[in-house]
Amino acid sequence: MPLVIFLILVVLIAMFGFWDTLSALLGSIMMIILFAAAAAGLLVLTGMFIYHRVRKRTQTPDLP
Repeated sequence: MPLVIFLILVVLIAMFGFWDTLSALLGSIMMIILFAAAAAGLLVLTGMFIYHRVRKRTQTPDLP
């Protein structure tokens, strides 16, 4: 499998040139990282929302 990826990379460099291929690869990697960061942030916000909602529901009222 790594050989296939290497051959695809060689073909891309031959077609578009080194710097265009490098910028395309770096751009795609950064898009994946950005998507992962956004998904992690959404999970954190959802977890905080659920935590505060459950905590508010289970609090006992203050006794006088």
